[in-house]
Amino acid sequence: MIEIPVEDLVFVICTLVGGGLLLLSVLLDDIIGGVFDALHIGFDIGGVSLMPLLLAFISMFGVGGLFATQVLDLHGGPAAIVGTVGGVIGFLIVFVMFSVLPSSVSSVP
Repeated sequence: MIEIPVEDLVFVICTLVGGGLLLLSVLLDDIIGGVFDALHIGFDIGGVSLMPLLLAFISMFGVGGLFATQVLDLHGGPAAIVGTVGGVIGFLIVFVMFSVLPSSVSSVP
């Protein structure tokens, strides 16, 4: 029987679920945004919806944690710290992308 460390399993699940939901939220943003607008549910940080930011953090937390356990040979708490740093970097990258892209859209010709 193959034994998988618990931290690796947590990091893989975070990567797959966070990345998959982030992809869906980007592809289906108009539909999801319309549902949240109809229900009057919404929270923005600097004009950027909270959902892609949190999903980016979760997925990059998983990637950073996997990097820590597989490449740096860290486990437990230290791997979670590296994962958290990766999550913050992912959060900031998505925040910059989502805050810059709407300003680059041209007006109607």
